[in-house]
Amino acid sequence: MADSLTVSVVTPSFNAAPHVAATVESVLSQDYPHVEYLVMDGGSTDGTVEVLRSFGQRLRWLSQPDGGQADAINKGFAQTRGEILAWLNADDTYAPGAIHTAATFLAHHPDVDVVYGNANFIDAQGELIGPCAHIEPYDRHRLFHYSDFIVQPAAFFRRSAFEAVGGLDPSLHWAMDYDLWLKLAGRGAMQHISTVLANYRWLGESKTASGGWKRLEEIRFVLQRHGCGMPAYVRLECVNAHLQDALAKMRRKEMGGAAGNAVRAMVTLLSSPRAMASLLSPRTWRIIYTGQVLRGRGEIRNPKSESPNQIPMIK
Repeated sequence: MADSLTVSVVTPSFNAAPHVAATVESVLSQDYPHVEYLVMDGGSTDGTVEVLRSFGQRLRWLSQPDGGQADAINKGFAQTRGEILAWLNADDTYAPGAIHTAATFLAHHPDVDVVYGNANFIDAQGELIGPCAHIEPYDRHRLFHYSDFIVQPAAFFRRSAFEAVGGLDPSLHWAMDYDLWLKLAGRGAMQHISTVLANYRWLGESKTASGGWKRLEEIRFVLQRHGCGMPAYVRLECVNAHLQDALAKMRRKEMGGAAGNAVRAMVTLLSSPRAMASLLSPRTWRIIYTGQVLRGRGEIRNPKSESPNQIPMIK
């Protein structure tokens, strides 16, 4: 029975005071009867600990220095007992009924190690931006060669599978979840369901938003470790990054450097038939448009002055 499976959720947090209460409440308000929840705080100094303390006996939490996000999650899972695992970062939230939906699916599909659902982007105030456009049905080939289409807060997996692949790699900063999906894909079945399970809060200062070339290089490293080249959609991100660098140099009148970046952009694109073919897909352009909207959100400095014309919704 689904209700016999315990789901252990870990939230890694560090200086997350503005949003952690919404994250915690989204877990505590779930309707599933067997949820084990632990917040692993890295020694916050911004008031996060006071927010956690305000939940009283409803919440189990620890605050101490750690070795980073992946280290905190691994240590958190080691202190829990659930057969199903998930982590929810301290600025994301679960949709109502998310844990019940995931646990029921895994209980009825014992051959599946990972189930992931749809998700929405929300802004700093928790308002809907739009759906995460890059999520797609599971396809192992596309996961390795095109894109990480699994939105982490909307994913749940079996402890047995997580432990079998060695958990999260604590040396990774940006691609630890992608690395985990690739390891799990080599072990067992993964399945997508169309239900919205989570909300991914897009903040301009988030790791993904601010990772830049370091993030892209880490993804390259992870894929090489799995015997693959740069995925097509990530390669398109590299093309865009080269073009953005070229534009920045043009504004500074560094025409030689701008030309060099433009050439690198073209070489990056032309060296990947998958990336070039992806540009013919309307879905790719929808993802690109979503990225533009998210970047626009991140550039807003005064949220109170927002208007519908300044920040479009993703239709």
